[in-house]
Amino acid sequence: MVLILIAGGCMGAALLFLAYTIPTDPMIRNARASVDIFKIEGAHAQMIHGYKATTLDNYTDAWMLRNAFYNGKETALQKCLNVYFYGYTNGEPRSVCESMIAWLEGEEGYERISYQRYWHGYLVILKPLLFFFDYGDIREILKFTCLAVLIYLCVLLEKVHMPRVIPAFAAAMACMEFHTVGMSMQYTWVFMIAMFFSVIILKKYQNRTLMKGTYSLFMIIGMMTSYFDFLTYPLFTLGLPLLFWVICMRESENAISLPAMAFKNSVCWGVGYIGMWIEKWVLCTIFTKENIIADGLHSILERSGQDVMGEQIGYIETVWDNITVLVKYPYVLVFIIAGITVFFLCRKYRESKDGFSKGAFITYIYIAVLPFCWYMISVNHSYIHSFMTYKSLSITVFAVLCAFIEVNNLIRAST
Repeated sequence: MVLILIAGGCMGAALLFLAYTIPTDPMIRNARASVDIFKIEGAHAQMIHGYKATTLDNYTDAWMLRNAFYNGKETALQKCLNVYFYGYTNGEPRSVCESMIAWLEGEEGYERISYQRYWHGYLVILKPLLFFFDYGDIREILKFTCLAVLIYLCVLLEKVHMPRVIPAFAAAMACMEFHTVGMSMQYTWVFMIAMFFSVIILKKYQNRTLMKGTYSLFMIIGMMTSYFDFLTYPLFTLGLPLLFWVICMRESENAISLPAMAFKNSVCWGVGYIGMWIEKWVLCTIFTKENIIADGLHSILERSGQDVMGEQIGYIETVWDNITVLVKYPYVLVFIIAGITVFFLCRKYRESKDGFSKGAFITYIYIAVLPFCWYMISVNHSYIHSFMTYKSLSITVFAVLCAFIEVNNLIRAST
């Protein structure tokens, strides 16, 4: 596993180095062509007013764009380690969107700033895209890519004879407001990682190779999440593939061991996620001679703490703030309809083996609880950014409906 971590860090650094060799002049032109979107929508526009779940994160997207089009004279190695951008620290405080727009419109007084503690692996994809397309084009490309992968995953579920899972999966997608994902680059990376590896798990199941290399697979998922994500709803990349893994494994001879195996997969994901982050801090500390390790640890303490702008916020308040994002009639209705659909599909389709899987049922409950564990260790971040961290609850929705399938199997088996 250590070798996988080292190889992942080296590959990640190499890809970023290559991304920083791409000329930035076309990126700046395309960024300038995108300014009106940010002027009209602002930092956190809601696609449906009053629905916090439909909030777009233009604030962070603007940050990603200014990281991408930075055109300083430093070497590619310096840039990929330090991730520079132009900002304004004097005068009136500005939002990221305002700062980006000011630089693109030629305002003086800017300075070079760095953001070293994240990998910013999304730049490997964003820089080539911004070279050819403006922000509006990129939104559409990401939106249709997400839709294509979602459709393919549903088709794959049908091919592996799991139609009863589709309503549960659809409910999870509805609750996370799938249609907003491609509209914000910030949301897209985590979603695509989760979907990509869910497809891999289903393909491995289809090819009868699911048991091979599972722990390494989840470690790689954690590493890729750390590499690409700008701290959004990272647990989604653990929860969704893990659910599909349980769904595939529930009929195996090892089904009774599923809870323990799922926990080990979770640990491997965590090792990959945290280990990849630490690698970036160590690399930056060695090559930049700045103590990025201390900066990273300070950031973790801040994001996991209960201080929110001088006010002490508790765990219960954080959980409630995330749950209330989904306390709307349409989401409740979607959940109920999905449950009813699952109920009738369970009556239509019979298990190929014994109906109820105790191991799968316990594992579904374990996965359903995972988002609440994440909120416990990220109170500050999950409270401030509940408009996106609530998306982890889509795992809970999916897991609870899968557990409901097992309950139906048990009832049918006993009658």
